[in-house]
Amino acid sequence: MAYVALYRKWRPQDFDSLVGQEHISTTLKNAIATGKIAHAYLFSGPRGTGKTSTAKILAKSLNCEHGPSVNPCNHCSNCDKITAGTSMDVFEVDAASNRGIDEIRDLRETVKFAPVDGRYKVYIIDEVHMLTTEAFNALLKTLEEPPAHVVFVLATTEPHKIPATIHSRCQRYDFRRINAREIEERLSMVAEQSGLKAAPDALRLIAIQAEGGMRDALSILDQCAALDDGSVITAAHVRQLLGLIGHEWVWQLTDAVAERDAHSVLVKLDELINLGKDIRQLLVELALHARSLMLYKAAPAIDTIEVYSDDKAVLAAQSAKFSHQELVAVLEVLHHAANEAKWAAEPRIVVEMALITLCRRAAKSDMAALLERVAALEARLAGNPAGAAVSMAKTEAPAAEPPPSVPRVQSPVTPMPPRPQPEPQTPLSPPAPPPANPSVSAPPEPSGGSVGGDLNEIWSAVLKELMTSGKRSVHACVMQGRLTGLTATQATVHFTATFPKERTEKDDYRTIVEKILAHITGHQVKLMCSLGTDTPPAKPAAPKPAVAAAPPDPGMEHPAVKQAQMMFGGKVIKIEE
Repeated sequence: MAYVALYRKWRPQDFDSLVGQEHISTTLKNAIATGKIAHAYLFSGPRGTGKTSTAKILAKSLNCEHGPSVNPCNHCSNCDKITAGTSMDVFEVDAASNRGIDEIRDLRETVKFAPVDGRYKVYIIDEVHMLTTEAFNALLKTLEEPPAHVVFVLATTEPHKIPATIHSRCQRYDFRRINAREIEERLSMVAEQSGLKAAPDALRLIAIQAEGGMRDALSILDQCAALDDGSVITAAHVRQLLGLIGHEWVWQLTDAVAERDAHSVLVKLDELINLGKDIRQLLVELALHARSLMLYKAAPAIDTIEVYSDDKAVLAAQSAKFSHQELVAVLEVLHHAANEAKWAAEPRIVVEMALITLCRRAAKSDMAALLERVAALEARLAGNPAGAAVSMAKTEAPAAEPPPSVPRVQSPVTPMPPRPQPEPQTPLSPPAPPPANPSVSAPPEPSGGSVGGDLNEIWSAVLKELMTSGKRSVHACVMQGRLTGLTATQATVHFTATFPKERTEKDDYRTIVEKILAHITGHQVKLMCSLGTDTPPAKPAAPKPAVAAAPPDPGMEHPAVKQAQMMFGGKVIKIEE
């Protein structure tokens, strides 16, 4: 007799032997027991989770000679024919091969005929999402109002590709990935019943590599049994068959990365390549182990999530060598490298670049650790009753050494005639007693004098910084105003024209000016703009040039010329013909 593969030999024959889908088997058994049989079902889920097997079990339950029964006998002629695939009442249609409208039209013609042996005609359409749009349209009416003796079972791994009109006419059942422990228990039973000797760690490894599919797990076990007939199936056999790297190699590489030992990493990588190991598989297993370290570091007591490494001693030792930010960065680098290696002309270069990058991650990780320490210190200061005094001490340190790019108070670029200083709103220069509210403390004095010093000098420094930083358009607009008031929280700039005032109040210009004022004054101030006529007292006479002034030109006094000069600065030059 021909050999039967394990996944076919041990296919579930009743609802009780269906592994990992109790929510579906219970619902279907209750529907059969109460006679509430739907005319169309949609089974969706990953491959190898029991969709087609459940459809056949449902067909046997409906057509069993002793039924309808929640537990088909599997001994009557109807059950035997359905199990063997020779029943005249159960039709399995592969939609991937029969996806056209002609096949669906033939199906519509056969639906009207009564069952031959059983009570129902069951149509199992596998991979139904492969049908064309025309085929779905042809199936639609039949699926909506089929004869009373017809039951449709649509199986798919991609339910999102099924039209909503089909989807809404079916009862949907979602098959989940089977837990690794449930797969391991099933494999142990199959191995024992089949006379196979398998080590527990080998079965555990097969269950993890099956990724929730029982069919894949049985196929791997069947293949491992052929490696060495009669011997015990070990984890080494499974790794050899699947091309896995192995825990020991992954742990050694992780230790080398933790120590930033690029030499050891490259040597071990060369050994693995010489052993014929797959480059991308190495990256995948390193990423899975890094995930195990991250989960263990976040919740050491958790044991319900499947992980690559389950050795608690290794997880505890290696997770202590990384911070959370480092593990996240490691996972990002490994995932990116795995995607790149899939399409790279030379995958080895991609892996070497990724591992060397991980070994030289010091600067980025140290910065992350420093940010963590700063955040922790700020949290401690926030809960300190003497937070105000400590905050004052914190602000004094940077005040003594201002940023090199922006001076605290500097003389303007071009000499400006002194303007009369209006009444300040809340002057910062004179010392004031401590406020009643302890959360607001008097601002410290920066180097070079009082923060509320000469407003003209502060404003000149703002304009100079705008020019040196390349913000010429902002400078052309802001220079038309003058600083008339400065407090710990607010800076008032007065304009005589509407356009520059409104433009300065926009978020982009206002944010730039506020940042420069914060650098110069040491305070986070909010910029306020005012509009009105500017009639200052008589200014000191400016020094007259050596050349006698020409008589005024009527064209130079035009309002448009004056407005342009006010907005963009500079001087008007008359062209002599």
